Amino acid sequence: MAFEHIRRVRRSARVARTGARIYLGYKRTQRRARKLGPEQAEAAWNARHESEAERLYHMAVDLKGLYIKAGQFIGTRADVVPPAYTRSLSRLQDRVPARAAAAVRATIESELHRPVDELFARFDDTPIGAASLAQAHGALLHDGREVVVKVQYPEVAGLVKLDLRNLRTIVGIVARREPRFDFRAVVNEVGRQVPLEVDFVREAEMTRRVRANLAHVPGITVPRVIDEMVARRVVVTEYLHGRRLLEAGKHPEDIDGPAIAQVIADAYGHQIMVDGLFQADPHPGNILLLPGGGVGLLDFGLTKELPDAPRLGFARLVMAASSRDLVGVLAAFDELGVKTVSSDPDEVMALMQLFFGARPPGSPGGGLFPGRRQDNALARNPVRAIPGDLVLLGRVVGLLRGVCSSLGAPLTPMEMLRPFAERALAKEASGAAGHAQ
Repeated sequence: MAFEHIRRVRRSARVARTGARIYLGYKRTQRRARKLGPEQAEAAWNARHESEAERLYHMAVDLKGLYIKAGQFIGTRADVVPPAYTRSLSRLQDRVPARAAAAVRATIESELHRPVDELFARFDDTPIGAASLAQAHGALLHDGREVVVKVQYPEVAGLVKLDLRNLRTIVGIVARREPRFDFRAVVNEVGRQVPLEVDFVREAEMTRRVRANLAHVPGITVPRVIDEMVARRVVVTEYLHGRRLLEAGKHPEDIDGPAIAQVIADAYGHQIMVDGLFQADPHPGNILLLPGGGVGLLDFGLTKELPDAPRLGFARLVMAASSRDLVGVLAAFDELGVKTVSSDPDEVMALMQLFFGARPPGSPGGGLFPGRRQDNALARNPVRAIPGDLVLLGRVVGLLRGVCSSLGAPLTPMEMLRPFAERALAKEASGAAGHAQ
């Protein structure tokens, strides 16, 4: 117990020390940049971004768990952080160190109450992949079915509360001193969702539900859960034969990029707009390219239930944004609880383009940070309030935007989502008319 207490204190101290160094580093650069010319100031800011992004990366690798999860999230948000952060933290998607096979086997036997050799005809000790909270191993059932065994790291559940408290403290201190760097909404949403991710019984149920919802969406496959092999820290699903969406940092060359992008957009459009239940952790490692041009969706630990009000409000935002309807955008913002500093038409539409528009490959987005040569819509018109539901929706739209760009799709994410938004709103109108009769 004494050792565990010391370990937790050291963990908290490492986070506090890292947060303080990053904050003070940016303050030094801020003071220095005031005395420099534009090009020299930009160079100073870029050097600071590179240094602090690497500092965050190494902290996440050392502490693992929730910090890798948070780093992965930040690494996908090119719309709000400098390129240095996406370059450094995107490495966390595929380079999480694996745990020893003996520890994995011990967890499986503790959770499923049988020896591994009795549960499986074959169990591969070398993992298929290692993630922030768990790792996956290939196996063969005695009836010949190939499966994937996802096993949670033993210490994760016990450290989640501590890590969330540390993150909230650091982010809260920075937000009070520097409102432009206010990431509390993001951390609060992570705090609501990550505790759910460490419950694999819930993950199995979410996988079943999404599989049923998407059963009739062309080109989409969700793996079947092996019902008798589900526990709090272990879940077993069927193995899908396919390739990762990204191989060696790029998409395979022998695929129809726009067609694949449309299949993925259809899957998420259906989940968000029609079902109100969507996978909210759609990084490339969770998407497989299947033989014949289909797409497999993996890992439903972070699955979000979207109540009707925000679901329909987001549908109205999609319709307005894709039509460049300022009045509709502002009405949807009001309905969803999004507040911006300015309602100037040019500023609001620039913000919509930043979040939801098309983006050429490799181009930077807007951001919360200074020192970037770009049309910085967020700096000119900061978002003062955004509900947690939209934080995760923004992540999904961010993936779709990246897919549209890298796979050469001719439509923006909002245009790809529009048919599903129309369907959701038509269903609402039909229901309202039925009640009125």
